[in-house]
Amino acid sequence: MAERTDQLTETRSADHEVDLDGSSEPPRGRIRERAGTLFSPKRFLVALALVAVGVFVGGATIPLAGGLLGAFIAAFLLGVASERRPMAEAGTASAAVLGLSTVFDSLAWILADNGLAIVALGAVLGLVLGALGAYFGSDLRDGLTREL
Repeated sequence: MAERTDQLTETRSADHEVDLDGSSEPPRGRIRERAGTLFSPKRFLVALALVAVGVFVGGATIPLAGGLLGAFIAAFLLGVASERRPMAEAGTASAAVLGLSTVFDSLAWILADNGLAIVALGAVLGLVLGALGAYFGSDLRDGLTREL
């Protein structure tokens, strides 16, 4: 009787398809396709231009944290305008722009071997602020365009 209960409870599944003729696409193609949707070079260039303008305008108008605020607002606007969530592009662009901005702001400290941590902090802040700005912007766009 114990054999019969084992037979009843054991199930086997064949959810995967078997490719006998070798005509299907290898898994590597699907990974490339998915990676292509995660990061778009065109969207990155748009984000880079927007964040650069935002950092310049923010830094010229607000004394201390204007560049950071400008990067956040630029990434936010990119998130509002884009149909897909541009967090990777906006974060990378903000990290690059704020990292370079920090290099130019603290060039004397970098030459004296004390400013590398400051540049890293600027790049990390740029990455976080850019990704958060794009996230909040796309979340706002999603909330405004969703049907009730």
